[in-house]
Amino acid sequence: MELHHKLRRDPSWHPSGCNICGQLGHQAANCTNGTINWRQIYGDEAFRLKEPIYPSDIYRMMKEKKVDFTALEKQAQEWAKTHANGAPPVPAATPVAVKTAPDAAASAPSPAAPVPVATPPPVEAPLPEGWGAAKDAQGRTYFWHKATKKVQWERPNAATPIS
Repeated sequence: MELHHKLRRDPSWHPSGCNICGQLGHQAANCTNGTINWRQIYGDEAFRLKEPIYPSDIYRMMKEKKVDFTALEKQAQEWAKTHANGAPPVPAATPVAVKTAPDAAASAPSPAAPVPVATPPPVEAPLPEGWGAAKDAQGRTYFWHKATKKVQWERPNAATPIS
């Protein structure tokens, strides 16, 4: 046994035991109590620090997703027309028979009421570069500069000085 192994080992361990834990049955290369080369197993990328993602960044990315509200409104109206009063959808190309009897007006289905359309929420201007937003325990929004760690209650704009 080499000298550096003898210096590291407890003298009470068996000479054939593991150099790290002293147990018989395995060697130091397979010891679960010793060091493992995690970098070899998972690669260098697993040990690089990544930039933090702040909630304000997530909210900004969500707001950047554009929604075509006019197309959405048309789809909602189409759906409402086809599903009015629980009736099965009627294909648009199918001709509808017109009654000529005097009671035709009484038995005709009433036209579908216009569907109220939700207005999109007002879009706030994005925060200037380097600023983040969060909420405190009472639900109030505060803002901070990510580099200088300056915290303030007023929403920053591009002209806000950073000190």
